[in-house]
Amino acid sequence: MQYGENVTRSFEIRNEGLFEFKYAICDYNNEDEKNKIREERKKEAEDRLNGQKEEEVDPKLAAKGKKPDPKAAAPAKGGAKGKVEAVPDGQLI
Repeated sequence: MQYGENVTRSFEIRNEGLFEFKYAICDYNNEDEKNKIREERKKEAEDRLNGQKEEEVDPKLAAKGKKPDPKAAAPAKGGAKGKVEAVPDGQLI
């Protein structure tokens, strides 16, 4: 390729892992664009945290003015690699 020529190339970003992730492509030298992305990510994280706090409260208990029992065991979660059990004090084994 000679100086002054333009060539268009394409590529694919593919996530073949176990977890979802977000990505953003921007001009590294464009501080405004990078700050905008940072603010969007920060807002999304705050929204997720606020959503989790709301999900922790059982609506049936909240309607009766009761709080969930912190010592109650959460349902066991299992996976292909093994069994995960919740014990009353909140530790996982």
